[in-house]
Amino acid sequence: MNDQGFEKKIAKMNIWADELRKHLVSLITNDPASIVYHYTDVNGLIGIITSGCIRATHVNRLNDTSENIHGFELVHEHVSRNMPKESKPLFDKVLSEFHSVDTYVACYSTEKDQLSQWREYTGSRVGYCLGFETSQMATIDDKLPPLEAVIYKEHQVKDLIDRLLARVNEFFINNPTFGEIELGHVLGTVSAMLNSISCITKHPRFEEEKEYRHIYQPDKTELNLPPCFKSGRFGLTPYVEINFLKPKFVPLKSIMISPCHDFDLEKKS
Repeated sequence: MNDQGFEKKIAKMNIWADELRKHLVSLITNDPASIVYHYTDVNGLIGIITSGCIRATHVNRLNDTSENIHGFELVHEHVSRNMPKESKPLFDKVLSEFHSVDTYVACYSTEKDQLSQWREYTGSRVGYCLGFETSQMATIDDKLPPLEAVIYKEHQVKDLIDRLLARVNEFFINNPTFGEIELGHVLGTVSAMLNSISCITKHPRFEEEKEYRHIYQPDKTELNLPPCFKSGRFGLTPYVEINFLKPKFVPLKSIMISPCHDFDLEKKS
């Protein structure tokens, strides 16, 4: 194959992947919240204000690893049981790889002043609930990572996966010259999408959180966010810093202070 033929194939694959991604995003977050809230402690507050960034932590190092296991197990099981016969070899390969896609997440809620969130992110220390304007936090052109609503109902997750399986199988069937180029591109695209679905799937018992998540996959986007490291609950913890739409400008709409020993003094500070 000459260079021109190769470029045409890649361009076709990119268009297909972009259309599929936009279709799935529209199903996940069809009525996005205008404000989301980020719960943090004093160090997080100072860090966000001074850097103008939000930290997204590697998915393998989140505070509660069990909440992500549920999503990956649900996705793996449903794909295994429902993969189309025509493209089964492709999906077998996807299932062996999708859980290992490098992914970073930052967590938010549409609920402010929620007791469970204060407990999770601030403990016995003074905490802050920061309200951000979502229109300044995400784009669909890879300038910023997508901001997606977490799914708590299993039937919605399964419906999303079924739509993905059908679209991929349709592409597989309608392209009789499906070769190594298409295979590599589809594997990467579908693995990343199933990984994203896993990362925004949580058990129904967490539904009161009404969570949103930034999803950043460095190998699947042109956006280049250099990895940083911090000490975390489980040891060395990778993270990336996500800018807002206007660099170094924090689109804060509100700051709420948690119950504390001297509220008036904390408010003045």
